[in-house]
Amino acid sequence: MPVTSSVTSAHRATSRWSSSASPAAAAPLSTVVYRSRSAAPLSESGLLQLVEAAQRRNRAESVTGLLIYDDGRFMQWLEGPADGVARVWESTRQDRRHTDIEILADGPAPERYFPGWDLKLGTRRVPSGTPLASDALELSVQIIASLRRQPSSVRSVLATLVPVESGHEGSVLAEPDQNRLRQLVDGVVIPRLVQGRTSGTIHPQDAGLLTHDPRLAALARMLVAADPAEAFALLDVLNAQAGSVGASCSSVSEPAARSLGDMWAADICTEFDVALGLARLQQAFRRLCRSSFRALPPVDAKIRAVLIAPQPGEIHMLGAVLDAEMLWRAGWDTRCEFPADDQALAALVAGTWFDAIDLSSSLALGREHRLPRMAATISAARRASVNPALAVVVGGRVFVESTTNLALAASIGASTACTSAAEIAPALDRALNMLPLPTVQ
Repeated sequence: MPVTSSVTSAHRATSRWSSSASPAAAAPLSTVVYRSRSAAPLSESGLLQLVEAAQRRNRAESVTGLLIYDDGRFMQWLEGPADGVARVWESTRQDRRHTDIEILADGPAPERYFPGWDLKLGTRRVPSGTPLASDALELSVQIIASLRRQPSSVRSVLATLVPVESGHEGSVLAEPDQNRLRQLVDGVVIPRLVQGRTSGTIHPQDAGLLTHDPRLAALARMLVAADPAEAFALLDVLNAQAGSVGASCSSVSEPAARSLGDMWAADICTEFDVALGLARLQQAFRRLCRSSFRALPPVDAKIRAVLIAPQPGEIHMLGAVLDAEMLWRAGWDTRCEFPADDQALAALVAGTWFDAIDLSSSLALGREHRLPRMAATISAARRASVNPALAVVVGGRVFVESTTNLALAASIGASTACTSAAEIAPALDRALNMLPLPTVQ
């Protein structure tokens, strides 16, 4: 059954990190983290009975940890001797009072992270005037919502959970405690989340979130969390491993954007969340570009000019940002604009010579229904352009996922399609039938 406990007065007198709270502290430790749904609503008395029974069982097995309960949903962290955790988990798994059990982490633990909590209860509304009121954690609506939508955000959520003990109050965990939680989540929870998405135990709502690198599915969830610190930390690692700005576009930013779109399609997040996640990807990409900046080498050939713009009406700008950086590094004279409508775009090409237009759609969402509108945009731009041989390259998820992207581009009047910012310069070179200029790596 879902298990928890209340901390006795004598137990509260000890440090929550004291190993003396665990008789079997010297035994190899194990951790299980799971979430589930209550088979029926729990009354206040029913929750109290669950707590008291679990308290006795957990102490007998030297198991500690945390249980969060809200609106019929459980999320629990169990830790202790491997044998004891296994026995408690087997009992929990078979309990008919909950269903839809999903394991988020299951494996060895380097140490206890809640040795002072037999198993602390966290809930949105702590019943007053009951034994639960003395030491249960009252959680905000925001914390509950974050855990429901992004279980991988458990590190930042746990950093807000503070037991009010005698002589010890606060709003956040002490820095050493936060570090211990980060180590546990980085070393156990997130890797297990990633592993779970590639081991045949994928939750139905996450079935569309697989990417070439499964870490990007976890990254997408972090990108829409209230605190983006975890996302930026993982992005730094992935971008460094990519090895170059171009490789980062094709192996990190672009597939992460598609994972955000998959979350929206699965009704896991809103389109506002997608826009927020894309903005955070853009922020991390700009930081990467600053760190890898090199001066543009002089070129003898005539510099070609390109107008980079999202499709008028497109609110997702990440594709334009990635393309602009890669074209600048390839020696192009780049100009980025965000025209509000087709007339504004036509005015730009009517007043300035451009060799090409880079017109982008969303990297996250397919937008197939907007292709006729893009065709009208391209037609209007060609009619207005002072360059009668204007090349137009299009990009976005709809072209990435098309098996005939070049034919699709031709059908709407574009010169070519590009499926990654890493290939935007060669794509335009081919469209203009010109040799590439020197590049900055």
